[in-house]
Amino acid sequence: MRHTIGRGILALGAMSTCLTALSGTASAAAPADDLCLRAQHQTAGLDTAAFQAAGGELSNVDYPDRASFEKSKPTERPLVTGSYTTYEDEGRTLPRQIRCKTKRSDHLQLVYGQQVAGPEEQCKVVNEATLQEVAASFTEAERAALVYPVSKVVVDRDVPAFTGWDWLWEFPAAYRGIGGRLHLPSRSLSVPWTWGALPESFRGQHYCTFIAPSYLKRLMLGQAVL
Repeated sequence: MRHTIGRGILALGAMSTCLTALSGTASAAAPADDLCLRAQHQTAGLDTAAFQAAGGELSNVDYPDRASFEKSKPTERPLVTGSYTTYEDEGRTLPRQIRCKTKRSDHLQLVYGQQVAGPEEQCKVVNEATLQEVAASFTEAERAALVYPVSKVVVDRDVPAFTGWDWLWEFPAAYRGIGGRLHLPSRSLSVPWTWGALPESFRGQHYCTFIAPSYLKRLMLGQAVL
């Protein structure tokens, strides 16, 4: 399913949408759409105004199965990301982990101009923002009942993958570490556009695995298992 937000989505707007979903209010976008569109902004340092001025449009395709997601590639014009969600339950109602395929800033700068994107960031910046938005969504009563308060949650550095197959392997959405802290890892496959020895279809990509915001909230409240 393809989901588009205007001619480019503000990162803060995407975070606001995720917060609305976390608070229990229906969202027009699927959680994967919200997260992967935000990831594209945050990992590439996308400047919305410059991107729009250059004629940029941003959307996400949420793939229903792993096979179709494996074959997919993000595209630069129009800028289209891809997502695939795994779930805690067989009924596919409780998202656990979301994989996103996005474009790197160096390729976007080549296509739209140097001003549209900044230095490439690790996937971890997206998990950091997810932690912030989840923390902001708690009620006073929920905050008092937290099993994992923010002070006991650690966002890990990215674990690099070296092939697409390697990146797609099972990877923990979260784990309990030393001192009982909750760790949020991410697996990353980042291929600069400048790696000219590779075919163009493989270059300028940044793939990330993220914890689903709703799963993080349930973990912090003690309502989900690792």
